[in-house]
Amino acid sequence: MNTAMHITPDMAGACYFEFEERTVSRNSEHTDESVDTATTHDTPASAARGMSLVDEALVGMATSAAASSAPGDEVGTEMPPIDPFATQWTEFDLRCRDCQVVHYVPICLFVNAEESPVLVQRIISEHFNLKRCPVCRQYEYVEHPYSYYDPARTLIVQVRPEWEWHAGGGDDWYAARLEDLFDKWAEHDVKIEVVFGPQQLIERFLQDVPPPPARR
Repeated sequence: MNTAMHITPDMAGACYFEFEERTVSRNSEHTDESVDTATTHDTPASAARGMSLVDEALVGMATSAAASSAPGDEVGTEMPPIDPFATQWTEFDLRCRDCQVVHYVPICLFVNAEESPVLVQRIISEHFNLKRCPVCRQYEYVEHPYSYYDPARTLIVQVRPEWEWHAGGGDDWYAARLEDLFDKWAEHDVKIEVVFGPQQLIERFLQDVPPPPARR
């Protein structure tokens, strides 16, 4: 005889809870086993696998670079010594005397006549250390001291602003500037002179400079 069993809602809930509890329990056991397996088997495999080919190539390049440079070798970081007789430039922010605009101006501080013959010609033609205002386009001579060096005569001439002489400097000012120049170049076998204004330099030391070749 068939007997039907009536399942109440409470009984259904209890059965579902028991089924869910067993499922979670089995999943937990499976998860723990997976973790244990990964810990036991995968970790040694990863350690044995080591670096990739790319990593090995990068390490090899770094090792080769370190081996090629001797300890204490800083050739790449050291700057070459500055030649005190080379033509030298600097930059100033100067104000235009006409429109009062401040603008950037490159200025030559030391002229090596053998190295920079074009600059010597600019001194003779009175176009040396000129600035041009970018706004009003006016030219102006920058009265800043510079030095002229003639290697053939081992001669250094400091060209100071002409106004220093006219402002009452006179012979005492000339002697003081000459003494300062001697102190600066005391370690070098050169003759020293001081002039006031480029015109004195031209008249006393640049008369025998040949003119530039004619353009064809």
